[in-house]
Amino acid sequence: MRQPKSEPQRRRPRGLGIMFTGKKIWVSELASIAIVCALLAALLSVSLVIILNERAIHDADRRIAELRAEKINLARDIEAMREKDRLIKLMNAVVGGKTTPATVHKLADLVYKNSRQYGYAPELLLAVIAVESHFNPEALGRYRSGTLSGALGLMQIKYVTARTMANMLGMEGIEPDDLLDPEINMILGTAYLTTLVSRFKSFKLGLLAYNLGPTTVRGSLARNEQLPMRYYEKVLAQYYRLKALGVESAED
Repeated sequence: MRQPKSEPQRRRPRGLGIMFTGKKIWVSELASIAIVCALLAALLSVSLVIILNERAIHDADRRIAELRAEKINLARDIEAMREKDRLIKLMNAVVGGKTTPATVHKLADLVYKNSRQYGYAPELLLAVIAVESHFNPEALGRYRSGTLSGALGLMQIKYVTARTMANMLGMEGIEPDDLLDPEINMILGTAYLTTLVSRFKSFKLGLLAYNLGPTTVRGSLARNEQLPMRYYEKVLAQYYRLKALGVESAED
């Protein structure tokens, strides 16, 4: 019986190949690997560009925010300079040559800072100072009899009151002579006036208490007595005078 012929073995198609450690990698496979590597490199490059662009955008946004903040601060500084200049002109119109230019500039700066901090019109603080001390930082208060009252400085605040306010504000070691320092005097005096206005829930009563003392005002109110209004009227008169002068100086 004739044996069937076995099928001839299929021969692998010949082609170019490269041997790596005993294994043959065909050129087509190598080309595919090269293409994949190129795609990965391109993807990496694109990712790097995106990251760099994101960082650049972030830096640009941060710089824009900084410039906007600088613009706001600059506008605020310019406005403060204009307001201080207005107050200097206003004080020069009031005190004239009675005090030095350096004192006028310092008082204008202090009035501006304290009016901003406590929400007063600058002219109002100037009016209180005008009535209390006539803008003399070293003023010593006196009773009608001529004896010293113990009130000191620009806003004529007494040492006992000043020490109480200093403790509230965390200002330790206040001495009587410190009240002749315009900055300390204005800080404590304005804070005291604000405390009284808040306590009596009325600017008029707070201002009267600043002059007469809170105990006197409270007692008069309890007895339904008429409070003397002369001090309040003097401060208001000075306030309206200063407002008018401020309008005139702004128009010049």
